[in-house]
Amino acid sequence: MRRDWLVAGLFAVAVTIGGWRAGLGQDAPRPLDAAGFALIAIAALALALRSRPPLAFGIAVGVTDAYLLIGYPFGPILLTIVWAMFEYARRRPLRESAIALAIGTAVSTGAVLPRMAQHLDLLAFGLLLWCACWLIVPWSLGALVYVRKHARDRERDELVRRALLEERIRVSREVHDVAGHGFAVVAMQAGAALVVLDEQPAQAREALRAIRDTSRKALDELRAVIENIDSPADIEVLVERVRAGGVAVALEYDGLPGASEQQRRIAYEVVRESLTNVVKHAPERGAAVTVQMHDGEVAVAVGNRGIGGMRERVEAAGGVFEVRGGEAFTVRAKIPQ
Repeated sequence: MRRDWLVAGLFAVAVTIGGWRAGLGQDAPRPLDAAGFALIAIAALALALRSRPPLAFGIAVGVTDAYLLIGYPFGPILLTIVWAMFEYARRRPLRESAIALAIGTAVSTGAVLPRMAQHLDLLAFGLLLWCACWLIVPWSLGALVYVRKHARDRERDELVRRALLEERIRVSREVHDVAGHGFAVVAMQAGAALVVLDEQPAQAREALRAIRDTSRKALDELRAVIENIDSPADIEVLVERVRAGGVAVALEYDGLPGASEQQRRIAYEVVRESLTNVVKHAPERGAAVTVQMHDGEVAVAVGNRGIGGMRERVEAAGGVFEVRGGEAFTVRAKIPQ
């Protein structure tokens, strides 16, 4: 957010200076004054809101067209609409940005027509042509960026889904192997117990004890497999899955020595939901994940763009949850014993 305001501020300075220089050589109905410079600055600073394209585009078009209708000199203020159109097209769906293109072209053309009627010169005609056609150029470039990014996002989501599917298949295979082997042994021992139950009770008891022991072992192995599904101990595996999907993730993880099972589980869920938000909303930004143990508390910090339902889980365990930042949030959680 600060970067957006800095860029918009520099752009406003450049456009204001350019507008002043352009006005020196024109016989405009109204020379530049304080109000004109203010309109130039407002139109340029609207680009600081480019993360909200409808608002930025609306302000740029409205202020610029008001500037032209008042009669101020033509100048670089027109570039604010070009930039706003590009940002709109690259950030929003094609249908929505195309509607904005049509509205912006119609409104801007209407703002230039009165000036052209008074001054049928080459500059006025060129500006009319710009309003009628040249917005198509930034829209086309922005739409191309949007389509390519959308295609990359679909490919990344497909890679993540494929990784999750492969993990489910692996877990299903382990469950099948553990359960299948355990049930086969139990069935064999039960059959042996039935055969010797009346004639050799001692051997039958041994078979039943074997059934009991085999069942316990199989259940323990099955429980271990199930608990390993999305286990908090697999934070590193989780990060690798996200990296495999094309998202850059920096990880600092000390293994959480001495952490309780609850701490590990909640820490894992915070990281998982945070990275899910990164994959959905800001894959190009990547993420920085830190999970470390400090004085009996698990400290989690994840740079992302959303908080989901993590706050409730952390605070329910008596922990502290906070979100800092503007457009790119940083999630921080402290989970006690």
